[in-house]
Amino acid sequence: MVGAFALWGATPPALRLAGGGTAPWILLARLAAWLLVCAGISCAAAAAGSAPRVTPTSALEATGRTARVESGQKFFAGATYAGSDSCSNCHESQEIDWKKTWHAKMERWPTPDIVAGDFADRTIQFKNLRVRNKDGREESISPTAIAFRKGDKFFFTLVDADKAANNQTYEIAKVLGGKWDQGYEVRVQDNFIAAPLRWSVTQKDWQVGGFHPEDWFLADGTADGRPFAPDEMPMNRVAEARCDGCHTTGSRFAKDNGIWKGNKDRELGVACESCHGPGSRHVDEARAALGAGTRLIAGKTAIVNPLTDLNAEQATQVCGQCHGRGTHKEQPDLSFPTGFLPGDTDLTARFRLWSFSGAGNKSESAHFWPNDWASRDRQQLQDFTRSAHYTKAGMSCITCHAFHGAADHAQLRQKPADLCTGCHRADGAAKMPNVEMYEGSDMQQAGVTCTDCHMAKVGSRSRATSQSGPQWDTSSHVFKVATPAMEKSLGLRSACTACHSNPTVTMPTGEKARSFSRDLLMKRLSDRAKEVRAGIDEIQAMLARVDRKKPAAAALALEATAKINFMLMDNSQGAHNYDRALELIEEAKGLAQRAAGPGAR
Repeated sequence: MVGAFALWGATPPALRLAGGGTAPWILLARLAAWLLVCAGISCAAAAAGSAPRVTPTSALEATGRTARVESGQKFFAGATYAGSDSCSNCHESQEIDWKKTWHAKMERWPTPDIVAGDFADRTIQFKNLRVRNKDGREESISPTAIAFRKGDKFFFTLVDADKAANNQTYEIAKVLGGKWDQGYEVRVQDNFIAAPLRWSVTQKDWQVGGFHPEDWFLADGTADGRPFAPDEMPMNRVAEARCDGCHTTGSRFAKDNGIWKGNKDRELGVACESCHGPGSRHVDEARAALGAGTRLIAGKTAIVNPLTDLNAEQATQVCGQCHGRGTHKEQPDLSFPTGFLPGDTDLTARFRLWSFSGAGNKSESAHFWPNDWASRDRQQLQDFTRSAHYTKAGMSCITCHAFHGAADHAQLRQKPADLCTGCHRADGAAKMPNVEMYEGSDMQQAGVTCTDCHMAKVGSRSRATSQSGPQWDTSSHVFKVATPAMEKSLGLRSACTACHSNPTVTMPTGEKARSFSRDLLMKRLSDRAKEVRAGIDEIQAMLARVDRKKPAAAALALEATAKINFMLMDNSQGAHNYDRALELIEEAKGLAQRAAGPGAR
């Protein structure tokens, strides 16, 4: 009820007096009606908050149920961004859940409770930066920065060890993220620029490579160069051109004297309207319904629910506008698309997605393995659109991920161990008996889950610090297993490496994983796959000789075929459960021999 009052100000519209006022009994009647509407809204919100979470299976079934959005441009014509505060009046439980996510915390003003980096007079050493001198020639320098704090404010100084007068000190003006890494922005002239310092939250240390520190120094013939003065900074890397399209909501960008600027009223963070679309028309219709004592009907409003109102392609592109690395097609200064709205399907017309195979320079190809799988973070779109989940199953990002609350750290609808099992079973959407085949296997008993192998961490988000190297912390979204053979031929990190490298790791059961060399793993996997395939071929050859006109022989052959089909539908060539595969082959072989034998009638 308090939230509903906030839509109107201090007094609901039905109670506002005009002219000579309103009779008390009419006033009370209107108040009662208005309270009933508010109660309905509150009860609906409470029910939504307590409802069971949507599973991937039910999300897949709900995808595009209304299919009512032809394009975002048409659907949101005339709408403007209203801000997340306007949503919380009616969607309080969703707002509470959203504020717990890292989308809400993607860009914030600095306060001591959210700044994770070590600003206790900490020195950060940058090594072997390739920077240009005043003549444009490249030189290598190794400068330092000092991170420090004054009260509740945070600063860093870029040091010129040869001439302290050249030192440049900046105050932290914004904080970016904080789940894996935490970045910062500073004010330079009238813009924000991403600071050269980047904190690894997982490693609790400053990254030695920082974030493009080479853009902050000029080579001057000394070992550490000279920091640029603010008016010398390369303004092509302002946050308004490189970051804000994905870190803020309701943004508009234009050049002013050759420098990109953003609208002052854009909202920090990935807020409601980034995924649901500009909400001014929806706010207006909610106010009108409230004044009339009616309720809005889901699926018939001026706002988008990406799960039910968009098809899988539309929903995927909503996420892909930021979870895909690329360059604006018309304005190559920009590292994000502009003008895209939920419901549009023209993302690639606005945005050139990077890849290994299509890259014209190493700065792009370095983010991928030679097979075009992502080797860095924020490239889930490039991975996902290569997967069968996207090309065949009709899934979208939000089949498994939720926009608001989540069961697990990555805004997942379920915990990783449960995500795949609803579909990848004999009676599931995938019609593949992977769960049944995997049950009882050595890996299943050791605590290995589907995502450990099919979404292995083959990419790096958090880079090297002074204490450790780059972290393998980015999961593949191609959903294929990165095999030891791929590691040998492509350099791609094998899914097996995480557990079977040396030193070995402790499994969830507490046992140590066995250590295998890459070549031994390759041989082991190859030999087992060949053995299973040979067994299936032998049985199929035997079944081809069965006289299926004989009822007993046909029944035996059918039973043997079912066991073979079980393995074929599992499609792991015994990798999911080698022992079970051999058992099925022996059982099927015995049935086939009996069916093909002279005793079968």
